[in-house]
Amino acid sequence: MNINQNINKLLYALKQKEQLYKINSFQFYSEKKEKYSIKYQVLKRIFEEIYNIKEDKIELVERYKQDYECYSKIDLMKYLAGEYKKIGSEASE
Repeated sequence: MNINQNINKLLYALKQKEQLYKINSFQFYSEKKEKYSIKYQVLKRIFEEIYNIKEDKIELVERYKQDYECYSKIDLMKYLAGEYKKIGSEASE
């Protein structure tokens, strides 16, 4: 099984636990390595309470905040596996 499949399965498993993540990737030129590299950003869904002045009530708004940055898919997979383990240990308490 390749890394992409593992990442997709971890994202799906986290989604089943109602933890939604987005992954952005950026390609940039590294002068130190003299080649192009890819940077991965993990964005985690959070809900914020925002006061709506017009309707005079508090609403929940879905936002994504940056949670993690890495430069390899293996690190990305390890991070997602750690997040899944954290959720599993919280559920068993």
